[in-house]
Amino acid sequence: MRWGRGHKASAEGTSTQAGVAGAAQDAVASGSQGGSADAPPADAGIAARAVARDRAAGTGAGIGRRRLRMVAGAATGVLLVAGTAAIASGAVPRTAPAAGDGVSVPTAAVPAGDYTAVCPAPPRLLEAAVEGSDPAFSPASASARTRVSGMVLSDLSGSLTGSGLLPVGSDEPLALLQAFAPEASLAGEEPASSGTDGLTTRTAGVARGVAVDAASLFRAQPQGGLTPVAAATVGYTATDGDLRGLAATGCQVPSSDLWLLGASTSLGQTSILTLTNPTGTPATVVLELYGPDGRIEAAGLRDQLVAPGATRQIVLAGLAGEQEQVGIRVRSDGGRIAAFVQQSVLRGLTPGGVEVLSPGAMPGVTQVVPGVVIQDAATARSVREQKGYDAASPELQVLVPGSSDAVLDISVYGAGGEVELPDGGVATATAGAVTPISLAGLPEGNYTVAVTSDVSVVASARVTRGLDDGKPVDLAGAPSTVRLGSDHAIALAEGVDTSIVLGAPSGRAEVSLTPVSPKGVLGEPLMIGIAGGTSVTVPASSFEGAPAAVIVDATGDPVYGAQTLTLGGRTAGISVVGIVAGATGPQSIPVDLGY
Repeated sequence: MRWGRGHKASAEGTSTQAGVAGAAQDAVASGSQGGSADAPPADAGIAARAVARDRAAGTGAGIGRRRLRMVAGAATGVLLVAGTAAIASGAVPRTAPAAGDGVSVPTAAVPAGDYTAVCPAPPRLLEAAVEGSDPAFSPASASARTRVSGMVLSDLSGSLTGSGLLPVGSDEPLALLQAFAPEASLAGEEPASSGTDGLTTRTAGVARGVAVDAASLFRAQPQGGLTPVAAATVGYTATDGDLRGLAATGCQVPSSDLWLLGASTSLGQTSILTLTNPTGTPATVVLELYGPDGRIEAAGLRDQLVAPGATRQIVLAGLAGEQEQVGIRVRSDGGRIAAFVQQSVLRGLTPGGVEVLSPGAMPGVTQVVPGVVIQDAATARSVREQKGYDAASPELQVLVPGSSDAVLDISVYGAGGEVELPDGGVATATAGAVTPISLAGLPEGNYTVAVTSDVSVVASARVTRGLDDGKPVDLAGAPSTVRLGSDHAIALAEGVDTSIVLGAPSGRAEVSLTPVSPKGVLGEPLMIGIAGGTSVTVPASSFEGAPAAVIVDATGDPVYGAQTLTLGGRTAGISVVGIVAGATGPQSIPVDLGY
C-alpha cells in the first residue's frame, strides 16, 4: 500500500489466516487433551508417567508436552472409535449434560489490523432526488469548507506507525501524519520528549485542516501487535447558502450494527442517510425505521447493496415521509459499514441549521448523553416563539426497539449538580417508537443527561442555537456515548471554538487530559476531578498553546465525554461530537469447532 510503510496487505491477510487456523488447531488439540468423565483412568496414568519420565531424564517440559499430546490424542481416537461403534449398535448413553453446565467456547487471537475510520463527505444540497435511487449532490454555498484533522499516538519509544488520510476506494494519500511540522523538520528541529523522567519519548503524528470534497478514510497501521490510539474529526462550516452553519463528526470505525437518532423528514427538513463500505467485501444492508407512532414499514428497507469501496446515499423522505423524529437501525451482512445522516432545515428562505448525525451507543437500560448545550433562556424563547420555529427547541429523543413500553428515569447534571426537569424526570416511552422529551426548561449551561430504563433503549439529544428573530438557526445532535477508560483520542476541529464536556452520573471520577500540539508534542496532562452528579466543561483554551488533539484517560466511577464546537462572533453555529471507545488491545474471535 502506498500510504504506509513496511506493511503489505497480502502478508497481513496471510498471517491473520494462519494465526486463526493455528489457534483453531491448538483449540482442537487442547479440547481432545481435556479428557472426559467417561475416559479410562489408565489413559491419564499413561500420560502422567510419560511426563514424569521426561522430567526425570531432563528432556524438558516441551518434549513432555508433546508426548502428552500424542498419548492423549491416541486415547481420544480410541474413544471416538468406541463411541461410533456404540451409536451404530444402538447403545446410546442415557446420561446427558445438565442444563446448567457451561460449555467453553475456544477463541483464537487475531493479529491487530489497521485502524480504519470513515470520514463522511461534505454536506450537499440535493440537486435531484428520485425515490429509491442515489441522489446527485451539488455544492451548498460558495463559502462552504470541509476539513479533516487526525492524530495517531506513537509507542513508548516514539516510533510512529504508517498513517494517512485517503479517498475511499483509493491508495493515494491526501495527507500523511507527521510527528512535527515540515518547516520544523527542514530547520533541523527534533520533536521534544514527552517524558520528564527520560524513559519515554512518546509523540504523535498530526494532520490538520486537510481539505476534502468526498468521503475519505483515516488509516493507521498496527504497532506492537495492537491497534494504535488514533482519531480523526471532520468539520464543515458555511456562512452563506441554505446549508449555513457548523457540522462536525468523528470519523467512524465501521460496524455491522448501528443506531442513529435525530433525523426528521417533516416539512422543510431534509435527511440523507449515507452508507460507506471501506472493506473489500460487499455489504448487504437492512434498515429498520422508527417514528413517533411506531415502526415504519416501506419498500426498499432490505437488501441495500453497498459495493466494496463505495458510498451510497438514501433520501429518508422516500422511505419515511412527514416524520418529526426518525430512528434508524442499520445492519450489515458481509462488509462492515459506516453510517451518517446529513440533516438540514430550511424555513422558507431562512436556513435552519445543518448537522452530520453519528451513531450512538448500542441499546441498553442505561444511556448517557454528554455535551447537551443549552443557550440562554431569553434568546432561545425569542427564537422558538417565531412562526414555524417549534422544532428549534432542545429535546431528548428515546427509542424503544422492543415490544414493551419503557419507564424512564431522566437525570440532568450540570456544573452545580443535578438540575430538575419540569415534569420531574419520569416519563413513559412507547414500544417500537421514538419519544421526544423537551429540555427547553433547562437554564443556560452544558449538561450530561442520563437515562435509566426498565427495558433497553437508545437515546440522543437535539440542541439548537440562534441569535435573534429572523436570523439563521443552527442545530446539533448529541449522541449517547460509552464509558471512558484509557487511551481515548480526540482530534480537535480547526477554526472553531472547542470545549470538552465530561459528566459523571454517580460516584467520583478523575480524568487526565493530555494535549497534543500541532507538531505532535505531548504536553503536561491536565487532571480533572469530577464529583458524582456533575458535569465539567474544559475549553481548549485551558491548555497551553492551541492543541491539535487531546488524549483522554479516566479512572474511578463511570464518566462520559463529548467535544462541543461553536462558531465565534455573531454566527449561530453549533455541533457536538461524542468521545468514542478506544480501539486498542488484543483482539480475539470465537472458533466454531462444529460442522
